[in-house]
Amino acid sequence: MQRRLLLLLLAGAALVWVVTLVASFLHARHEINELFDTQLVRLARQVRSTLPADASATLPELAGSLTAKTDEGDANVNDLSIAVWNRNGRLTLADVQGVHLPPPADGEGFMDLEIQGRAWRVYYLGSGSRDWLVGVGQRMEERNELILDLVLSQLSLWVLALPVLGAAILASVRHALRPLKTLAGELEQRSPDELNPFAQPDSKELRPLVRAMNRLFARVGDAIEHERRLTADAAHELRTPIAALQAQVEVAQLAQSETARRTALGKLTAGIDRLASLSGQLLALARVETLPALSAPKEVRWDRVMEQVLSDCLVQADRRGTEIACTWPPPGVAVFPLQGDEDLLAVMLRNLVDNAVRYSADGSHVQIEFGADRVAVQDDGTGVSAEALQRLGDRFYRPPGQDQPGSGLGLSIVRRIARLHQLAVEIRNGEAGGLRVIVSRTAAQTG
Repeated sequence: MQRRLLLLLLAGAALVWVVTLVASFLHARHEINELFDTQLVRLARQVRSTLPADASATLPELAGSLTAKTDEGDANVNDLSIAVWNRNGRLTLADVQGVHLPPPADGEGFMDLEIQGRAWRVYYLGSGSRDWLVGVGQRMEERNELILDLVLSQLSLWVLALPVLGAAILASVRHALRPLKTLAGELEQRSPDELNPFAQPDSKELRPLVRAMNRLFARVGDAIEHERRLTADAAHELRTPIAALQAQVEVAQLAQSETARRTALGKLTAGIDRLASLSGQLLALARVETLPALSAPKEVRWDRVMEQVLSDCLVQADRRGTEIACTWPPPGVAVFPLQGDEDLLAVMLRNLVDNAVRYSADGSHVQIEFGADRVAVQDDGTGVSAEALQRLGDRFYRPPGQDQPGSGLGLSIVRRIARLHQLAVEIRNGEAGGLRVIVSRTAAQTG
């Protein structure tokens, strides 16, 4: 990050300097051209003011003054030239030290000409009576040399200042990123199980990052604590069926008769089924508990969900003689529109239907009701007490007096899948008896 930031700042400074240099070059060229053009105009007017009124007169004295040999200092008179023409177009005065300016092709004013292979800037000025025409020219190389000198002087200053600017930018970047390096060092020194939050830094720019990290630490801590509780609960719950299996194995091994051996093997098979069911429920709970959110929710097709649920539950329902019925909204009413995961919703409904079949009497009736904003599962069992209603959904909790095998995890899975879909689960005793579970939208979704 420091290297990229330094390169970006240097590149940005160089770009700004280039733009500034181009702008300075254009401005300098404009100002220098304006200065020299003004000098040409003044010189042409001064020459015109010395001309006689009679255009037929000769100009010996003026010509002599232009060709006199005097001390010229550092001046380069070859870069400047003067010429005068009378109204007949005859050249009456010329600067012998400069080039011979040509008469204008059309009119007066400034013209850019090429004379003897070099670029010249020439100003033509006529007299009021049109008897004389004065031409004053300057070679463009003199202007270009001055502009180039100005640009090179700025460029040399920039080249000399570049290392100083780079060092200043580097020092500034390092100073600005020092709190980030300090935070990275503290994070690197932490042990894997150290999840206490960081203190808020003095740097305002780092505060959002620290807040996000602290929230992440809190979520990781919750996930670790959840895994610890789940592992402890699973170890506790698995201990009992495993011990029972060991006991049944010993009974089968010590059985003296075939009948006793068959009885022990039957109980062993039932224990294995219960252990397999418990393991499946634990895996399902671990899966849904670790999901922070739905990855790719899609429009739910409840008919496909119910097809999967009935395929999984009909065998047990037929074994117990339980009738499963499903009702849908009237035509024209959408069936519980929802964006979600059909597989997870099938697990949720399967647990509800499985509980309704398992904890109802043989030959009972289970009703699945779909509405515009909810789905409900109703059985015609005996229901549960008010105290048990408050605890339904707690892990490994089963109401007392149950003789059916189970792990007490089904409703925990249902609640978690519902939360992932922003749904609420309501469990209550039905008006005509039995237990009624309603899954509907939460206030956040309906609002």
